[in-house]
Amino acid sequence: MTNPGSVRIVLAGLFLMCGLAHAQRPTSAQLNCPFPVSPNSPLYNQPNPCAFGYRVPQERATQVVRENPQCTKYGFALVYCPGPLAGNYGQVQIKPAPAPPPEIHFVVPSTPPPLGVPSGQQAAANQLWQQASGLLDRNRYRDAYPLLMKAANMGDKRAQATLGILYQDGHGVKADDRAAAYWFSAAAAQGHRASQFALGGMYEEGEGGLPKDPAKATELYIKSANQGFDMAQEAIGIQYELGERVPRDRRKAIALLRASGDGQWIADALENPRAPARFADERAFGNYLASLRNAEFAASWAKAQASFGGASSAMHSSLGTMLYAQWKGRGGAENPNNGGPPIH
Repeated sequence: MTNPGSVRIVLAGLFLMCGLAHAQRPTSAQLNCPFPVSPNSPLYNQPNPCAFGYRVPQERATQVVRENPQCTKYGFALVYCPGPLAGNYGQVQIKPAPAPPPEIHFVVPSTPPPLGVPSGQQAAANQLWQQASGLLDRNRYRDAYPLLMKAANMGDKRAQATLGILYQDGHGVKADDRAAAYWFSAAAAQGHRASQFALGGMYEEGEGGLPKDPAKATELYIKSANQGFDMAQEAIGIQYELGERVPRDRRKAIALLRASGDGQWIADALENPRAPARFADERAFGNYLASLRNAEFAASWAKAQASFGGASSAMHSSLGTMLYAQWKGRGGAENPNNGGPPIH
Protein backbone atom coordinates (compact mmCIF):
# COMPACT_ATOMS: atom_id res chain seq x y z
CA MET A 1 0.00 0.00 0.00
CA THR A 2 1.31 3.42 -0.90
CA ASN A 3 2.32 5.69 1.95
CA PRO A 4 -0.05 8.72 1.94
CA GLY A 5 2.79 10.90 3.15
CA SER A 6 4.95 10.03 0.16
CA VAL A 7 2.02 10.76 -2.16
CA ARG A 8 1.68 14.23 -0.66
CA ILE A 9 5.40 14.79 -1.12
CA VAL A 10 5.23 13.73 -4.76
CA LEU A 11 2.19 15.91 -5.40
CA ALA A 12 3.87 18.86 -3.72
CA GLY A 13 6.91 18.32 -5.92
CA LEU A 14 4.74 18.23 -9.03
CA PHE A 15 2.97 21.43 -8.03
CA LEU A 16 6.29 23.08 -7.35
CA MET A 17 7.68 21.99 -10.72
CA CYS A 18 4.56 23.23 -12.50
CA GLY A 19 4.72 26.49 -10.60
CA LEU A 20 8.36 27.00 -11.50
CA ALA A 21 7.72 26.13 -15.12
CA HIS A 22 4.86 28.60 -15.22
CA ALA A 23 6.90 31.28 -13.50
CA GLN A 24 9.69 30.90 -16.06
CA ARG A 25 7.36 31.47 -19.01
CA PRO A 26 7.69 34.98 -20.42
CA THR A 27 4.61 37.15 -20.16
CA SER A 28 3.03 39.11 -23.00
CA ALA A 29 4.55 42.25 -21.54
CA GLN A 30 8.01 40.68 -21.57
CA LEU A 31 7.45 39.74 -25.20
CA ASN A 32 6.48 43.38 -25.85
CA CYS A 33 3.10 42.28 -27.22
CA PRO A 34 -0.16 44.15 -26.54
CA PHE A 35 -2.11 40.88 -26.64
CA PRO A 36 -1.84 37.50 -24.91
CA VAL A 37 0.62 35.14 -26.58
CA SER A 38 -0.17 31.47 -26.19
CA PRO A 39 2.78 29.18 -25.43
CA ASN A 40 1.56 27.10 -28.39
CA SER A 41 1.90 30.05 -30.77
CA PRO A 42 4.91 30.15 -33.13
CA LEU A 43 5.45 33.69 -31.88
CA TYR A 44 6.11 32.44 -28.38
CA ASN A 45 9.61 31.12 -29.01
CA GLN A 46 10.78 34.14 -30.99
CA PRO A 47 13.00 36.53 -29.06
CA ASN A 48 10.85 39.61 -29.73
CA PRO A 49 7.79 38.67 -31.80
CA CYS A 50 6.13 42.10 -31.53
CA ALA A 51 9.19 44.30 -32.02
CA PHE A 52 7.56 46.04 -35.03
CA GLY A 53 3.94 47.08 -35.09
CA TYR A 54 2.05 48.38 -38.11
CA ARG A 55 -1.33 49.83 -38.85
CA VAL A 56 -2.50 48.58 -42.26
CA PRO A 57 -5.68 49.01 -44.28
CA GLN A 58 -8.24 46.52 -43.01
CA GLU A 59 -8.73 44.93 -46.39
CA ARG A 60 -5.00 44.09 -46.62
CA ALA A 61 -4.33 42.85 -43.09
CA THR A 62 -5.08 39.23 -43.92
CA GLN A 63 -2.83 39.42 -46.98
CA VAL A 64 0.03 40.76 -44.85
CA VAL A 65 0.01 37.82 -42.41
CA ARG A 66 -0.52 35.32 -45.25
CA GLU A 67 2.54 36.60 -47.11
CA ASN A 68 4.52 37.18 -43.90
CA PRO A 69 3.82 34.16 -41.65
CA GLN A 70 6.23 35.46 -39.01
CA CYS A 71 3.74 38.27 -38.35
CA THR A 72 0.43 38.16 -36.53
CA LYS A 73 -2.74 40.21 -36.87
CA TYR A 74 -4.28 41.93 -33.88
CA GLY A 75 -7.79 43.30 -34.28
CA PHE A 76 -8.79 44.42 -37.74
CA ALA A 77 -5.93 46.65 -38.81
CA LEU A 78 -2.88 46.01 -36.62
CA VAL A 79 -0.01 43.67 -37.51
CA TYR A 80 2.98 42.81 -35.34
CA CYS A 81 6.22 41.27 -36.60
CA PRO A 82 9.60 40.30 -35.09
CA GLY A 83 11.40 42.30 -37.80
CA PRO A 84 10.71 45.05 -40.31
CA LEU A 85 7.79 44.32 -42.62
CA ALA A 86 8.93 43.89 -46.23
CA GLY A 87 6.74 45.02 -49.10
CA ASN A 88 4.30 47.85 -49.47
CA TYR A 89 0.87 47.23 -48.00
CA GLY A 90 0.07 50.81 -47.14
CA GLN A 91 1.35 50.17 -43.63
CA VAL A 92 2.26 52.83 -41.08
CA GLN A 93 4.66 51.79 -38.35
CA ILE A 94 3.40 52.19 -34.78
CA LYS A 95 5.83 53.65 -32.31
CA PRO A 96 6.43 50.89 -29.74
CA ALA A 97 5.27 51.66 -26.25
CA PRO A 98 8.12 52.18 -23.79
CA ALA A 99 8.75 49.24 -21.50
CA PRO A 100 7.46 49.84 -17.97
CA PRO A 101 10.23 50.75 -15.52
CA PRO A 102 11.29 47.98 -13.17
CA GLU A 103 9.62 47.89 -9.78
CA ILE A 104 11.53 49.47 -6.93
CA HIS A 105 12.28 46.94 -4.21
CA PHE A 106 13.56 47.83 -0.76
CA VAL A 107 15.58 45.49 1.39
CA VAL A 108 14.73 46.33 4.99
CA PRO A 109 17.99 47.01 6.85
CA SER A 110 18.71 45.34 10.17
CA THR A 111 19.26 48.71 11.84
CA PRO A 112 16.85 51.67 11.96
CA PRO A 113 17.51 54.85 9.98
CA PRO A 114 18.70 58.03 11.70
CA LEU A 115 16.14 59.67 13.96
CA GLY A 116 16.38 63.39 13.42
CA VAL A 117 18.39 65.46 10.95
CA PRO A 118 21.74 66.80 12.17
CA SER A 119 21.76 70.59 12.41
CA GLY A 120 24.28 70.88 9.60
CA GLN A 121 22.04 68.95 7.21
CA GLN A 122 18.66 70.47 7.99
CA ALA A 123 18.69 72.94 5.10
CA ALA A 124 19.59 70.20 2.63
CA ALA A 125 16.96 67.82 4.02
CA ASN A 126 14.30 70.52 3.87
CA GLN A 127 15.19 71.28 0.26
CA LEU A 128 14.91 67.60 -0.64
CA TRP A 129 11.54 67.43 1.09
CA GLN A 130 10.21 70.49 -0.74
CA GLN A 131 11.31 69.09 -4.09
CA ALA A 132 9.75 65.71 -3.33
CA SER A 133 6.52 67.33 -2.15
CA GLY A 134 6.16 69.18 -5.45
CA LEU A 135 6.56 65.92 -7.35
CA LEU A 136 4.11 64.10 -5.08
CA ASP A 137 1.53 66.81 -5.66
CA ARG A 138 1.69 65.84 -9.35
CA ASN A 139 1.58 62.09 -8.59
CA ARG A 140 5.16 61.65 -9.77
CA TYR A 141 5.93 59.08 -7.12
CA ARG A 142 8.90 57.44 -8.83
CA ASP A 143 10.58 60.80 -9.39
CA ALA A 144 9.98 61.76 -5.75
CA TYR A 145 11.25 58.44 -4.42
CA PRO A 146 15.05 59.04 -4.59
CA LEU A 147 14.63 62.47 -3.00
CA LEU A 148 12.51 61.00 -0.20
CA MET A 149 14.96 58.18 0.33
CA LYS A 150 17.87 60.58 0.60
CA ALA A 151 16.01 62.83 3.06
CA ALA A 152 14.75 59.84 5.07
CA ASN A 153 18.27 58.50 5.44
CA MET A 154 19.28 61.92 6.75
CA GLY A 155 16.64 61.46 9.47
CA ASP A 156 13.78 63.58 8.10
CA LYS A 157 10.57 62.27 9.67
CA ARG A 158 8.34 63.71 6.93
CA ALA A 159 10.23 61.78 4.27
CA GLN A 160 10.22 58.64 6.43
CA ALA A 161 6.45 58.86 6.94
CA THR A 162 5.86 59.41 3.24
CA LEU A 163 7.98 56.40 2.31
CA GLY A 164 5.82 54.41 4.69
CA ILE A 165 2.73 55.50 2.79
CA LEU A 166 4.31 54.74 -0.61
CA TYR A 167 5.29 51.25 0.47
CA GLN A 168 1.95 50.62 2.13
CA ASP A 169 -0.03 51.65 -0.94
CA GLY A 170 2.42 50.65 -3.68
CA HIS A 171 2.69 54.13 -5.18
CA GLY A 172 5.73 54.16 -7.46
CA VAL A 173 7.22 51.18 -5.60
CA LYS A 174 6.38 47.56 -5.00
CA ALA A 175 3.93 47.41 -2.10
CA ASP A 176 5.76 46.08 0.94
CA ASP A 177 4.26 46.17 4.44
CA ARG A 178 7.60 45.36 6.03
CA ALA A 179 9.19 48.40 4.40
CA ALA A 180 6.15 50.47 5.42
CA ALA A 181 6.53 49.34 9.05
CA TYR A 182 10.26 50.16 8.94
CA TRP A 183 9.70 53.75 7.84
CA PHE A 184 6.57 54.35 9.94
CA SER A 185 8.49 53.12 12.99
CA ALA A 186 11.25 55.66 12.39
CA ALA A 187 8.85 58.56 11.86
CA ALA A 188 6.67 57.52 14.80
CA ALA A 189 9.74 57.41 17.07
CA GLN A 190 10.24 61.07 16.17
CA GLY A 191 6.66 61.93 17.12
CA HIS A 192 5.10 62.03 13.66
CA ARG A 193 1.42 61.72 14.60
CA ALA A 194 0.08 60.15 11.39
CA SER A 195 2.87 57.57 11.49
CA GLN A 196 2.00 56.77 15.09
CA PHE A 197 -1.56 56.06 14.03
CA ALA A 198 -0.43 54.05 11.00
CA LEU A 199 2.01 52.01 13.04
CA GLY A 200 -0.69 51.43 15.64
CA GLY A 201 -2.92 50.05 12.91
CA MET A 202 -0.15 47.69 11.83
CA TYR A 203 0.27 46.43 15.40
CA GLU A 204 -3.51 46.08 15.65
CA GLU A 205 -3.54 43.83 12.59
CA GLY A 206 -0.11 42.22 12.95
CA GLU A 207 1.06 43.57 9.60
CA GLY A 208 4.52 44.19 8.21
CA GLY A 209 6.19 41.49 10.26
CA LEU A 210 5.05 43.16 13.49
CA PRO A 211 3.45 41.08 16.24
CA LYS A 212 -0.28 41.49 16.77
CA ASP A 213 -0.16 43.68 19.85
CA PRO A 214 -3.37 45.54 20.80
CA ALA A 215 -1.72 47.15 23.84
CA LYS A 216 1.07 48.60 21.69
CA ALA A 217 -1.53 49.77 19.18
CA THR A 218 -3.44 51.61 21.91
CA GLU A 219 -0.24 53.22 23.17
CA LEU A 220 0.49 54.56 19.70
CA TYR A 221 -3.10 55.70 19.13
CA ILE A 222 -2.95 57.69 22.37
CA LYS A 223 0.31 59.34 21.34
CA SER A 224 -1.20 60.24 17.97
CA ALA A 225 -4.44 61.48 19.51
CA ASN A 226 -2.51 63.64 21.99
CA GLN A 227 -1.10 65.46 18.98
CA GLY A 228 -4.55 66.04 17.49
CA PHE A 229 -4.65 63.37 14.78
CA ASP A 230 -8.35 63.04 13.99
CA MET A 231 -8.62 59.32 13.34
CA ALA A 232 -6.64 58.45 16.46
CA GLN A 233 -8.90 60.73 18.49
CA GLU A 234 -11.97 58.96 17.16
CA ALA A 235 -10.56 55.49 17.76
CA ILE A 236 -9.40 56.27 21.31
CA GLY A 237 -12.64 58.08 22.06
CA ILE A 238 -14.56 54.89 21.32
CA GLN A 239 -12.15 52.92 23.49
CA TYR A 240 -12.77 55.25 26.43
CA GLU A 241 -16.53 54.88 26.01
CA LEU A 242 -16.30 51.08 26.08
CA GLY A 243 -13.37 50.71 28.46
CA GLU A 244 -11.34 48.75 25.91
CA ARG A 245 -7.72 48.67 27.10
CA VAL A 246 -8.26 52.04 28.80
CA PRO A 247 -10.43 52.99 31.80
CA ARG A 248 -14.07 53.59 30.93
CA ASP A 249 -14.50 57.39 30.83
CA ARG A 250 -17.39 59.00 28.95
CA ARG A 251 -16.12 62.52 29.60
CA LYS A 252 -12.84 61.79 27.81
CA ALA A 253 -14.67 59.85 25.11
CA ILE A 254 -16.94 62.79 24.31
CA ALA A 255 -14.07 65.29 24.32
CA LEU A 256 -11.99 63.18 21.96
CA LEU A 257 -14.86 62.37 19.62
CA ARG A 258 -15.82 66.02 19.42
CA ALA A 259 -12.22 67.06 18.76
CA SER A 260 -11.89 64.53 15.94
CA GLY A 261 -14.45 66.30 13.78
CA ASP A 262 -16.05 63.26 12.17
CA GLY A 263 -16.97 61.85 15.59
CA GLN A 264 -18.95 64.89 16.71
CA TRP A 265 -22.29 63.24 16.06
CA ILE A 266 -21.29 60.29 18.25
CA ALA A 267 -20.33 62.76 20.98
CA ASP A 268 -23.76 64.37 20.63
CA ALA A 269 -25.38 60.94 20.94
CA LEU A 270 -23.45 60.19 24.13
CA GLU A 271 -24.36 63.55 25.64
CA ASN A 272 -28.05 62.91 25.00
CA PRO A 273 -29.80 62.45 28.38
CA ARG A 274 -31.57 59.42 26.93
CA ALA A 275 -28.29 57.65 26.17
CA PRO A 276 -27.67 54.56 28.32
CA ALA A 277 -25.28 55.19 31.21
CA ARG A 278 -22.98 52.49 29.82
CA PHE A 279 -22.97 49.90 27.09
CA ALA A 280 -22.41 46.24 27.77
CA ASP A 281 -20.27 45.76 24.70
CA GLU A 282 -19.57 47.06 21.21
CA ARG A 283 -22.68 45.41 19.79
CA ALA A 284 -24.94 47.28 22.21
CA PHE A 285 -23.14 50.53 21.41
CA GLY A 286 -23.47 49.93 17.67
CA ASN A 287 -27.15 49.11 17.98
CA TYR A 288 -27.74 52.32 19.91
CA LEU A 289 -25.98 54.42 17.28
CA ALA A 290 -27.84 52.63 14.48
CA SER A 291 -31.12 53.36 16.25
CA LEU A 292 -30.42 57.06 15.87
CA ARG A 293 -30.93 56.54 12.13
CA ASN A 294 -27.54 57.74 11.07
CA ALA A 295 -27.55 55.92 7.76
CA GLU A 296 -23.87 56.40 7.00
CA PHE A 297 -22.64 54.99 10.28
CA ALA A 298 -25.24 52.23 10.31
CA ALA A 299 -23.98 51.05 6.90
CA SER A 300 -20.35 51.24 8.02
CA TRP A 301 -21.16 49.44 11.23
CA ALA A 302 -22.97 46.64 9.43
CA LYS A 303 -20.02 46.24 7.08
CA ALA A 304 -17.54 46.12 9.96
CA GLN A 305 -19.65 43.59 11.86
CA ALA A 306 -19.90 41.41 8.75
CA SER A 307 -16.13 41.58 8.26
CA PHE A 308 -15.49 40.48 11.82
CA GLY A 309 -18.28 37.92 11.93
CA GLY A 310 -20.13 39.85 14.63
CA ALA A 311 -17.45 38.85 17.12
CA SER A 312 -17.33 40.74 20.39
CA SER A 313 -13.55 41.10 20.19
CA ALA A 314 -13.88 44.80 21.03
CA MET A 315 -15.65 47.64 19.34
CA HIS A 316 -12.32 49.31 18.84
CA SER A 317 -10.95 46.34 16.96
CA SER A 318 -13.67 46.93 14.38
CA LEU A 319 -13.70 50.71 14.43
CA GLY A 320 -9.95 51.07 14.72
CA THR A 321 -9.45 48.80 11.73
CA MET A 322 -12.10 50.69 9.80
CA LEU A 323 -10.48 54.05 10.57
CA TYR A 324 -7.07 52.65 9.69
CA ALA A 325 -8.43 51.46 6.33
CA GLN A 326 -9.91 54.91 5.71
CA TRP A 327 -6.58 56.52 6.54
CA LYS A 328 -4.80 54.27 4.08
CA GLY A 329 -7.51 54.97 1.51
CA ARG A 330 -6.85 58.69 1.63
CA GLY A 331 -3.14 58.16 1.11
CA GLY A 332 -2.22 58.80 4.72
CA ALA A 333 -3.20 62.45 4.39
CA GLU A 334 -3.43 64.28 7.67
CA ASN A 335 -6.41 66.29 8.78
CA PRO A 336 -4.75 69.46 10.10
CA ASN A 337 -6.71 69.24 13.34
CA ASN A 338 -4.47 70.15 16.23
CA GLY A 339 -7.21 70.54 18.81
CA GLY A 340 -8.43 68.07 21.34
CA PRO A 341 -7.64 67.25 24.93
CA PRO A 342 -4.41 65.65 26.01
CA ILE A 343 -4.75 62.11 27.34
CA HIS A 344 -3.08 61.38 30.63
